[in-house]
Amino acid sequence: MGFGVLFIGYMLLLSVPLHSMGICVEVLGYLVMLKALSPALLGQYQKGFLNAHRVCWILVPLGIFTLGLQCLSWLGFEALYQTVNRVTSLPYTVFLSFALLLFHYYLLDGVEHQARDVELPDIIRQAMRNRIMTAVYFVLMIAVNFLDIPAVTDVIPYTNLVGIVSLFGVIWIVLNAKMIFNCYMWICLPEDLDMKPRENPVLPNLFQLKNRNKYANVTDEDKQIHDKKEAKEAYDAEMRARQAARTKKNKRGKR
Repeated sequence: MGFGVLFIGYMLLLSVPLHSMGICVEVLGYLVMLKALSPALLGQYQKGFLNAHRVCWILVPLGIFTLGLQCLSWLGFEALYQTVNRVTSLPYTVFLSFALLLFHYYLLDGVEHQARDVELPDIIRQAMRNRIMTAVYFVLMIAVNFLDIPAVTDVIPYTNLVGIVSLFGVIWIVLNAKMIFNCYMWICLPEDLDMKPRENPVLPNLFQLKNRNKYANVTDEDKQIHDKKEAKEAYDAEMRARQAARTKKNKRGKR
């Protein structure tokens, strides 16, 4: 359906900032999510996913632009890097923040409506909670980056305040990723509901192994008792169905 691909792409946003290499992973994440939210996958089910796909087209060139700046630094063009970064820093930060806010608004809207369509209240609550966290996170980002509030900085040092907001952002992304993974686990196409599990999966299914071990010590006598019980339940169900059919036929005859 597309939630698995979306989960992989979103997890790539949790990049580890090793020598400023994180943006490389972010660009890859945007590209993967662009595929997941396309009209061929999630975009065909909810308008929110389709709108998020459109916003993702904006995030990809923004990520490429930042990657280009980092390449200038890596290649030793430090003066050019500092000049371009100084000129573009403010408009780039504003534009990127607005694009990410819009992307998450549409993404969470799509998840919420999809969960309502299949009646999954837990995922609905997660989408609503994450929407509130999104608003709070971007308000904090604006306050830290663009507002000088002495009343706050006098109580909490600026470096600590940035650390708190960054930690909140990581928690926010993790909760969004968890929500998307839950969508992958619980939302599927109607034709996939009766899909048989793989007979020889590449990776072991722990649940199947648990069940296999659970019945490993069952004796033949216990198995026979279980089979007889199932046969009796099937026979009783068939008899009840026949009796209900006869009763319905007799009522029609009396009329």
